[in-house]
Amino acid sequence: MIKGFIGTSLVDYPGKVASVIFTGGCNLRCPFCYNVDLVLPERLSQLSDIPEEEILKKLKNRKGFVDGVVFTGGEPLLHKDFVKHFIPKVKELGFFVKIDTNGMFPERLRDVLPMVDFVAVDVKATPQRYPEFGGVWEKVKRSIELLKTSEVDYEVRITAVPVFINEESLKEIGPKLEGVKRVVLQKFVNTRGTLDPSFQGVHPYTKQEMEELAKLLRPYVKAVLVR
Repeated sequence: MIKGFIGTSLVDYPGKVASVIFTGGCNLRCPFCYNVDLVLPERLSQLSDIPEEEILKKLKNRKGFVDGVVFTGGEPLLHKDFVKHFIPKVKELGFFVKIDTNGMFPERLRDVLPMVDFVAVDVKATPQRYPEFGGVWEKVKRSIELLKTSEVDYEVRITAVPVFINEESLKEIGPKLEGVKRVVLQKFVNTRGTLDPSFQGVHPYTKQEMEELAKLLRPYVKAVLVR
């Protein structure tokens, strides 16, 4: 279930020092994904499970230095029973909890919202392109609407992969995010390998290009950050 752990991260939980828990498995096959070991079953099977007790011990040792714990993957909400029973154990230790999700499980997200402090949901492409990697836009839309009406802090993340995210696509995506609290346009990383090897030859946008793309989203959302 737990396939990876980072003791200290300054970038995974906005405004907090965090530990990161990686769950294995994902229901999508995004060609630009760089967590290949956590997605492909044949690669995932080579990773040992880390016992929950070991993770809890590591977290206890970080109390006073680490503020929060991030559940990421893969897709954490694939493992709804694990998430629902393990998050309370983390909360009991006094940590803030953030969960990263691709938005494909709005009902499961609703179930865990009372347990978490922050949610990051990914928007990967325009609605019509979601079937290319096994996704359904309507589910992502429901997850976003759920967050907009909740008390939980959240952000919508868009990874700026040039094949999927450009001026034309953001002009379409922007209105669909109207009223969202915060959108983060994040840089595409392909230096660690990608699910589709051809994406390793895709050149990420420059900082200036990212800033220009971000302007297309600002009329629709309360805040846009480039990360």
